[in-house]
Amino acid sequence: TWKSISPLNTLNNPLNSRKGEKNAGFDVLYHNMKHGQLATKELAEFVRERAAIEETYSKSMSKLSKMAINGSPQGTFAPMWDVFRVSSDKLALCHLELMRKMNDLIRDISKYGDEQVKIHRKTKEEMVGTVEAVQALQVHSGHLQKSKEGYHSKCLELDRLRKDGGPQKELEKAELKSKKAAESFALSIEKYNRVGGEFEQKMSESAQRFQEIEEAHLRQMKQLIKGYSHSIEDTHVQVGQVHEEFKQNVENIGIDNLIQKFAEQKGTGKDRPGTLVLLDRSSLSVRCSEEKDNNFYSSDSDFDDDEPKKFHIQIRPVASSGRSSSAATEKELKATVGALTLPPNRGVRQQVEGPSPISLSTQEAWPVAAAITEYINAYFKGGQHNRCLVKITGDLTMSFPAGITRIFTANPNVPVLSFRLVNMSRIDHFLPNQKLLYSDPSQSDPDTRDFWFNMQALQIHLQREAELNPQASYYNAGLLKYQVSSQDPGRAPLLLSAECQRSGTVTRVSLDYHCCPATAPSTQLTAVQVLLPLDHNATDLQCQPPASWNAEERRLLWKLPNLSPTNHSKGTLCASWQCLEVPRGPPPSLAVQFVGSGASLSGMDVELVGSRYRMSLVKKRFATGDDLNTRTRGVCYLTLDEEWGSSVEDQASLSHWQQFIVVFVRLTC
Repeated sequence: TWKSISPLNTLNNPLNSRKGEKNAGFDVLYHNMKHGQLATKELAEFVRERAAIEETYSKSMSKLSKMAINGSPQGTFAPMWDVFRVSSDKLALCHLELMRKMNDLIRDISKYGDEQVKIHRKTKEEMVGTVEAVQALQVHSGHLQKSKEGYHSKCLELDRLRKDGGPQKELEKAELKSKKAAESFALSIEKYNRVGGEFEQKMSESAQRFQEIEEAHLRQMKQLIKGYSHSIEDTHVQVGQVHEEFKQNVENIGIDNLIQKFAEQKGTGKDRPGTLVLLDRSSLSVRCSEEKDNNFYSSDSDFDDDEPKKFHIQIRPVASSGRSSSAATEKELKATVGALTLPPNRGVRQQVEGPSPISLSTQEAWPVAAAITEYINAYFKGGQHNRCLVKITGDLTMSFPAGITRIFTANPNVPVLSFRLVNMSRIDHFLPNQKLLYSDPSQSDPDTRDFWFNMQALQIHLQREAELNPQASYYNAGLLKYQVSSQDPGRAPLLLSAECQRSGTVTRVSLDYHCCPATAPSTQLTAVQVLLPLDHNATDLQCQPPASWNAEERRLLWKLPNLSPTNHSKGTLCASWQCLEVPRGPPPSLAVQFVGSGASLSGMDVELVGSRYRMSLVKKRFATGDDLNTRTRGVCYLTLDEEWGSSVEDQASLSHWQQFIVVFVRLTC
């Protein structure tokens, strides 16, 4: 590609003079490489300006938060200002976090710029030979042009003398000069071709090197831009979560709640004012009595034991016409009232938490774990392991430590938990838990998808789980299910090829198996078992390697050692038997079972978005359906046509794979 910039095509014709750029192709390529440094600096400036914009926006949102704090505390609308404050604070944090990510990206760009300078310096040193070849070619090009012009001039002079009939002596002299000019021109051509060959070789190597540098530069720049895009996308997701949380908070605070909260905060008390009664004037007395209001309470009310006792103090003034006894009366009143003993407030009950098996701090990142479990169903057509239908169904579950429920309860504004699914391009269908998850369907990247929790629904779910099993150390929440369908045998971790031969009453079956490292290269297949059901009249049974025989259910069971895709594990199973009569029914079907851990067959993975939570563990496991030991004899026999997989009916008939053992081989005799 870069060779087209250098004028190499003119080397085939040494008489064609260098025009245009005059062998400046090397300079064009070199300066283009240097322009990469300018592009890096400009990208850093652009990102720095974006970081400044995000910082300004964050400060503006902080000002809005202060406005909400300074909102009037009077009236029933006052609690709503707290919702605005929390939302503004979170938005400020979102944009502040984006500013920090932009600054981190600027450091990455600057680091790449430093590496770029070193590469360019090294390249300049490596290109010294090319520079010399270019200069030599330019010098010899000038010499060639002069020799060409001198030769043409001498030839023209000789022709003129011949036409004019000049003296013989001058003709001889002109012929000698023309001959020398021709020799000089030929020597210049020879030197030019030699220098041109060296130039072509050096320029070809340099052009290839320039192209490699430019490709690496563009890849690195695209990677930096991808980081820029992902940072903005993460922030947009977080902002969407904040807006969703704000909307939920506004909806959750009803008008009745606002009025009730105002009444609780501004109320002056629930007790009716006591009544003063005038008795006799002979003495001062204090009477203690329980008050019962017939309009609200009755003698058999459930609240009698919880309500505090209420006291009425009735003052009967001393019959005296003077004011001299007022001090004594005050002292007597204080002494009398001070001797009263009030019962404890039984209306306030202690909650024991008239303990969690995991202690979590509200300041540290809260741990969660995830589990990806997949089940594979596959059908193989007889002896052709490359003819197979594969279906993978999976589910994603997230686990929460029991201590997190206490933190959720203690924090009215719990940070939103969000996560991202990656490597989703192979997934055909998925079904999220609509009660717990939100998602933005407008996300453009088909390989990733972001979700965030309905935190109120999550708290309710975890609280319900805690009530059902209070001693559990963690609680699970099912998040989504998905499905992968394919006719690619590479999607199956174990490839099977079977053959069935019938000769009279004798039936022979063989099964070849080998691991497919492309699916899960680092995962061993464990608990590998092969099941072969036989006819009820089968006798003289022989098998290699030996298998266990279940006479009641009439089936053979091979238990194989662990299979490793990295070692290209493979093997062959054989069995033969004789029937009392020639078998006329369809050939039997082989069923295979295995388990793998540490990887997912679909390739899907999960990661958290944000820093308030941390992923402590992602457990991956895949398996083949139900346990072989619980299956009856007839279930494993599936009736399939000789040719399948091409019609709509065939596809529909395979929709019930989940209820059977997962890997089947249809034998053709």
